[in-house]
Amino acid sequence: MNTPEKVYTYGKFLLASGVVIFAIGQSLLFIIVAPMARSIGLSELEFGVAFSLANLSLLFAGPFWGKKSDVIGRKPVFIIGLVGSAIGTLAMAAALKVGLSGTVTSGVILAMIFGSRFIYGLTASAIYPSASGYIADVTDWNNRAKGMALVGSANAMGSILGPAIGGGLAFMGALFPMYAAACISFLGAIVAVIWLIEPEQHKIRQQNKDSSKPVLKFTDPRLRPYMIMWATVFSTFISLNFVTAFYIQDRFGITDMAAVMRTASFMLACMAVIITLVQGVLFQIIKISPQVLLRVCAPLFAIGFFTMAFAPTLTFLGLGFGIVGGAFACATPGINGSASLKMEAHEQGAAAGYLSAANTTGAILGPVLGTSLYKIAPQTPLLFGGTLMLIISIFALTIPAAKQAKPS
Repeated sequence: MNTPEKVYTYGKFLLASGVVIFAIGQSLLFIIVAPMARSIGLSELEFGVAFSLANLSLLFAGPFWGKKSDVIGRKPVFIIGLVGSAIGTLAMAAALKVGLSGTVTSGVILAMIFGSRFIYGLTASAIYPSASGYIADVTDWNNRAKGMALVGSANAMGSILGPAIGGGLAFMGALFPMYAAACISFLGAIVAVIWLIEPEQHKIRQQNKDSSKPVLKFTDPRLRPYMIMWATVFSTFISLNFVTAFYIQDRFGITDMAAVMRTASFMLACMAVIITLVQGVLFQIIKISPQVLLRVCAPLFAIGFFTMAFAPTLTFLGLGFGIVGGAFACATPGINGSASLKMEAHEQGAAAGYLSAANTTGAILGPVLGTSLYKIAPQTPLLFGGTLMLIISIFALTIPAAKQAKPS
């Protein structure tokens, strides 16, 4: 007989699997789509602008799905996200196929890429807030950072598997890995339909539904510092991902497209392995308060960015990516965990949605920021990111820790 604890343990790992699938699609974006930009006639800036504009859909969709998961439940919203991820990935693959055929203008290609990413953002944005809301529902105060770390490690695991799938299946065609990722997303949705159990907290929310309870707003002062943290972290983090392939080509003189994709995959894998080990193993064994992790992440980001900017060899570049991986491993449970502890039970989904929107702000600014700064010099995005993270390190020290409510 399965106890509620076992059921929710299974549920957490099902959600983690869904986040893995989501991250696979995201990582394929950077190791397949970005290197192809030049091949289909797009400049770095055109490519970055198209994705930044398309990511505007994430800005509104994340909070919408987060609030919706508070109302209709985590499970249906999570399933919608997986199906949307599959459809959006297939649409992107179709856009790239048309671009590689050389039968349309660059303007048409840009429109197709924009449309596919826009569809992806509207739907796949449901995955992360529903997963984070589920974790908040089934973890207590002392285990919140551990639970959020599980979601973060799942995201990192997907970032590892994405390059592996991309490299392992590339012999069947450059776009075949994207078709495979879409199929995996559809399969994940089917598994969630059959086996994912809605948390008991949802039933409690429905029974205690009270329209007089204030609705969480994005201007809520409890949430604001963490949204600032995520927007800044993601702006620099996404800008790094977008210029990685170009940086490898121009800084280290690697011109063969296959070699660029392999090297970029290896660098992203270095980062993802560290995230997975720290969040999926270390943070599951030892308990570190979210507040400590919140204050550690930004200095680590700065060290990682500066290491990459001055890296004389690919080995040092890999070291820099590893340090950034350690920083991101601290950021997810540190920022999300700290914010979650300040929210009421009925606000968890909405809070996760707003935090996801803050990530999206970074996803919107990051591509344009990274590619614009890259025009100055290949190292400029990294030097800018490192400096910005030093400033955010000071800001993190001003955020007060959440206080555990005394039992009544």
